[in-house]
Amino acid sequence: MLVLMSKFAFKTVAILIGLGVILEVTLRLFFGFCNAPLYIEDPDYEYIYAPNQRVVRFDNVIETNAFSMRSKAIAPTDTTVVLLLGDSVINGGNLSGNNALASSQLELRLTKSLGRAVRVLNISAGSWGPDNAAAYLKKWGTFKADLLCLVASSHDAHDNITHQAVVGVSRNHPKKQYASAIYELWVRYVFPRANYYVSHDLLMNQNFAPKPAQIHKNGKIFNAGFEQLRALSEELAIPFVLYLHAETSEIAAKKYNSEGQEIINFAKTHPSVQLIEDLRLGVGPALYRDNDLVHFNDDGQRFLSNQLFPVFLTNLRRAQK
Repeated sequence: MLVLMSKFAFKTVAILIGLGVILEVTLRLFFGFCNAPLYIEDPDYEYIYAPNQRVVRFDNVIETNAFSMRSKAIAPTDTTVVLLLGDSVINGGNLSGNNALASSQLELRLTKSLGRAVRVLNISAGSWGPDNAAAYLKKWGTFKADLLCLVASSHDAHDNITHQAVVGVSRNHPKKQYASAIYELWVRYVFPRANYYVSHDLLMNQNFAPKPAQIHKNGKIFNAGFEQLRALSEELAIPFVLYLHAETSEIAAKKYNSEGQEIINFAKTHPSVQLIEDLRLGVGPALYRDNDLVHFNDDGQRFLSNQLFPVFLTNLRRAQK
């Protein structure tokens, strides 16, 4: 009997190990686990993707250049340059490959239309506010820019720099790869969701508090980055385009919330700011990721490209004359 039990235990352990190996290999080869884009800390603008990365995650290619932009390498021959600044909306994260980003699409379309090489440099990171972007430009310069464009949402009105450590602390800002794909799956995806369900008693009770309908930041003052970027564009004598991107709650309400109105009022008090409000341009829930309040899917990235293209083209043609 003991021999039979030992054989059964051995087979069970062998099967479990085999299944674990299969799962580990599958997660690595087909989903890009242990191959996440990594982050670095910065004393000026808090954090950003590490430079010179090329990883494949969830079948999406995520690339950064030497300046941590989600763009191809900068060349000395770059003569027409647009700086596209923002947070995860333009960055795309793990769920958008570089080729799907609005910045990449705009670069190709503007190059074709103007008959010369145009760079649209994607300077962004998830949860950045305008002051993060302004701090980045103060540190690295403006790359001979011909145009600045900030893509912001209403919550950016008070999304102020805090310099709170997140790199290597937050599961969404890894600074090194996990040693095991199974462990990464558990730590970054399974456990947080299971913990949410348990903490809200969702397994047995459907009467729980819903997720927030809108994003809210706790900054006490209007984000200084809006004015810093406007002043920089004036100093450089180049256009400043401000694209105000709606959250899904604002689409439902058919108007921007009070924080969005603060951004609109800022633009109205500075006539040089070219304001684009996507609520007026037909933005809709189908352009957002499933169950997401603010992030564009690939169709949304194309929508963003379509809205910015004629504005960029007009400004760059005017600068050429």
